[in-house]
Amino acid sequence: MSALPLPEQFRIFAQGAARDGATTYDVICRGMADDPDMLALIAEAPLRQRRPNLLLAAVHFLLLAGARHPLAAYYDTVQSIAGGPPGAPGGDLVAEFKDFCLTHRAELLALIAVRSTQTNEIGRCTALLPALNVIAAGDPEGQPLSLLDLGTSAGLNLLFDSYGYTYRQRTDGAVLPAGRPDAKVHLECTVRGLLGDLPPLSLPPIARRMGIDATPIDPTSDDGAHWLLACLWPDNLDRFTRLHEALAVARTTSTPPEVYRGDIVDELPAVVERIAPSSPLVVFHSWVAAYLSPERQRELVDTVRELARGRTLHYLYAESPVETPGLPTPPSPSPRPTSHLATALVHLPADGSPPVRLADMHHHGNWLQWWATAPDPTVRPGEPEPAPRPR
Repeated sequence: MSALPLPEQFRIFAQGAARDGATTYDVICRGMADDPDMLALIAEAPLRQRRPNLLLAAVHFLLLAGARHPLAAYYDTVQSIAGGPPGAPGGDLVAEFKDFCLTHRAELLALIAVRSTQTNEIGRCTALLPALNVIAAGDPEGQPLSLLDLGTSAGLNLLFDSYGYTYRQRTDGAVLPAGRPDAKVHLECTVRGLLGDLPPLSLPPIARRMGIDATPIDPTSDDGAHWLLACLWPDNLDRFTRLHEALAVARTTSTPPEVYRGDIVDELPAVVERIAPSSPLVVFHSWVAAYLSPERQRELVDTVRELARGRTLHYLYAESPVETPGLPTPPSPSPRPTSHLATALVHLPADGSPPVRLADMHHHGNWLQWWATAPDPTVRPGEPEPAPRPR
């Protein structure tokens, strides 16, 4: 997106925010797209950092840290931290946002210059859990899996087995619980199709949890926690609360994931060498390859396949096919002509057999269509599918 003119970036981001129900960011971004003062402010940032989501996160970060300004009244998340109810301010949101940015210009530019948006949404664990069960079931010896998450951010998805889950059948509301019933973090997912299409949803044994990230975040630090929270939309309190609870889990876990700093392609062989060859390894990523060029995406696939020659290695990813032409994503069985906009959950088995499209899913894990059986008969051909948005 950074290659596009800034006004176009803001307009595209506004469209994605509107589709996701993020009314606050929709209004702000449409206003910023035609404001020369705000465009000039962002243009002062390094070229690669000139992105709307970074400015939005930086503003959110300062508000969550206690910056006092009328803009705070428009952010439900900030009001929740302050202990007040979500407000309904009657001013001009765009004008207040601009005033905040000009008032805190130096602080915002300092944040934008060095930060990156890294939510790596924990809701995607609703797809990770069944996928790992498929992989574990294919191991005749039942050995514990080692996990390596690329673009892991704070490593919260590596703690998937600390969470509780509810899978709800869309047709009749029937539910299937999974995970830990007493978990502080609970994830809900609507199943398109039948609950019986899903594989068993036990918690597979895990030997090691590792991750690679260019700029990893320490979830046990206040700064790291606040930045992760700031990367979320200010009018989605459910998602905000869920991440807040996941951060609390990360602070208290007895075996935190091992996270390495580096490029996910270049650093991958060295990190894999740290994992015993006898342990079945799952290399996975979600909404990360979309930030790579198609050439770099192909390099990632080639690197994983080369590493799989010498050990049992499964490759699992959840990415938008439209954003990742360099990945070997099979076509979706969905009858919808717009189904290519869904995020695809793909498994490259360790035995070298062709990739399998396990499921289509919402980019934040809100819904899941498992392709173990025929496509969902309740979905009508031509039914519109909301386009996914990074992170």
